Amino acid sequence: MQHREEHRPDGNEQPDHEEAPGPSAAERPGTVPTVSSPADGARDKATSTSSALIVRETMADQVPPPPDAEKARRYLDSRGEYAEGHIHCGAGHYQKLVLDVRRREFYFHCYDWRVPRGPDDTDRFPPVDGVWAPFHWLRVADIIFWTIDSHYSVEERPYLTVDEGNAFARELAPLAEALVLNLRAVPGTDAYDWSAESASAGMDIQSACSRYRYPPRGRRPELVDMAEAVSVQPRLVQDRWAGLDDRQLDEEAERLNRYGLHLNPAIAKALGFDPGLHRASLLGTRAWLYAHRREAAAGRQTQDAAAFFAAHPGLITADTSAAELATVPETARAVAEAERIVLLGDTAYAALVRREELREEVLGELARYGGARVATEAAAKSYRSAVYASLYRVLSWEDRQSGEPAVSDADLGELAHISGQTVAGLREQLDAGAAEKGIHG
Repeated sequence: MQHREEHRPDGNEQPDHEEAPGPSAAERPGTVPTVSSPADGARDKATSTSSALIVRETMADQVPPPPDAEKARRYLDSRGEYAEGHIHCGAGHYQKLVLDVRRREFYFHCYDWRVPRGPDDTDRFPPVDGVWAPFHWLRVADIIFWTIDSHYSVEERPYLTVDEGNAFARELAPLAEALVLNLRAVPGTDAYDWSAESASAGMDIQSACSRYRYPPRGRRPELVDMAEAVSVQPRLVQDRWAGLDDRQLDEEAERLNRYGLHLNPAIAKALGFDPGLHRASLLGTRAWLYAHRREAAAGRQTQDAAAFFAAHPGLITADTSAAELATVPETARAVAEAERIVLLGDTAYAALVRREELREEVLGELARYGGARVATEAAAKSYRSAVYASLYRVLSWEDRQSGEPAVSDADLGELAHISGQTVAGLREQLDAGAAEKGIHG
């Protein structure tokens, strides 16, 4: 069958979300991928540290049996009356190629098509965020996978056997290796970013997984590394980038990735391609921006303004007035400069947020103290009533014939934590009440 134009997947494309570490600088493309199997555990352990990529062999007992094409056809021919064929007919594209970026393992994988999978499965494998459907290039997932476009009804590519799947993984291992080895480190993080070479290698794996098995195209001219773009258009660089915090820098990287070539057609013109090409975009923007910010710091420490204010509590308090707040950014910059720190982010906004946080703490304290006061006063009232009730009971124990109290006023005052005079006054009230009761009998 003749090759057609490269297959483009339909539907919404999803960005990768997980950040994953990439290769060390000492490793280079061209290393022969290592083939391993579960039976070769000792050899895997020995080679995994020295090889750029391990091709892991999948065993027959690790995959489900392939769907039965005859049962699926009978289900369709009977218009659903042959119920047994329903699950075979709906098996779908269950065969994958999986790249474990952290472990640098590449292998053929089949999920169990016999087990229903809902959209909310959070423990599914491979994880959804690793699906190869690139549109944004800011994250590299820990696990990346490509769906092999095969099916019982696809003449160009029926389902693969385990041996065929393992052979397919070995065939595409150099592309997976190129993908891993060309990832860009994001300085100051454990994350990695894409490059034109790594993204192109992933696209070639995707092309090979199509039902038409397109051959590799290599580096796509419409994918441009950020460093390459800056080299042909230095005006792309903005001074403000050196002072952005991580969140702002990530937003800038996203904007450059999405619109950098569209808003700067001179880059594509200088590199000799049409900026309107499908998927034309800047890559490695996040890694480049983080490196640029570090270089601009010239060896000084960088710190978000919010973290800086938290570490310097004397600069802002809850009582800082609006006029004083306006001078805080300048004061903070002077303090930071003396400590060889480059402040990142909007210092004025961070100062305002810090003051509001401190004021919220004061309001929170007021609420706690107010609640404690109410509770204390209620408890005091209850205890006062209990004390006086007990005192009246003790005072009633007095022997009326001898006139001697059962407990002295001094002792009662000490026990109740009140003065003896107060006890004597209560006794008088009690005696007066008793006398009145006797008169009116």
